[in-house]
Amino acid sequence: MRLNRYLALCGLGSRRAVESLITTDRVSINGTVAGLATEVKDNDQVEVDGKRVQPEEKHEYLLFNKPAGYLCSRGDPHGRPTVYDLLPLEFRRLHYVGRLDKDSRGLLFFTSDGEWTALLTHPRHEVLRVYAVHTRYELSREDVRDLLDGVEVEPGTVFKCVAVEPDGDGYLLSLREGKKREIRRLLQALGHHVEDLQRIAFGGVHLGSLPEGKFRPVSAEEMKRLYQASVQSPMK
Repeated sequence: MRLNRYLALCGLGSRRAVESLITTDRVSINGTVAGLATEVKDNDQVEVDGKRVQPEEKHEYLLFNKPAGYLCSRGDPHGRPTVYDLLPLEFRRLHYVGRLDKDSRGLLFFTSDGEWTALLTHPRHEVLRVYAVHTRYELSREDVRDLLDGVEVEPGTVFKCVAVEPDGDGYLLSLREGKKREIRRLLQALGHHVEDLQRIAFGGVHLGSLPEGKFRPVSAEEMKRLYQASVQSPMK
């Protein structure tokens, strides 16, 4: 088994995410620093930062409502609060799925399953995310058209929405990717300031009435819906 897949099965993140552990020489096999192409064999002892890791026998899946003001990070050198401060100790070993920036709020998953993380977040799967957004000023028809056609947020980088719908005094923006601060950068490029941004759905699973800072297990029906969303993307 390739080392990145092994580490993902240990709950350390998606295959792509755990590669940074390998390239920074934090992973060893039987006492020898391992590389990206390393294969893990039966009875090998794999360690990360000197601690042995093994695949989880049973994975956990949580749906969490992130409040604004919390970082999606295991720790912050400046002492700012993180989403892990809101989890009980027994769940702090899980990794988050679907990063939200500090000022954004809403639906976030936590899991020990790196394969599931990759299924939901890899760009090729194009899993739909829906955000409730409030801007300082109303979007014009031209703004909406540009959001759907694509906006160059910086030279050579174009983002776009797959749907833009009015929602009370705000908008519902739907995207099939999760680039860093994507909605904020899109709207800023059009001259708009985001007052509030909340992710309300991911892969057909909705946040619902879950209070901010609270979590619940992902149901079997929701797991099925997320899997279907990842394998039925428009690219397939």
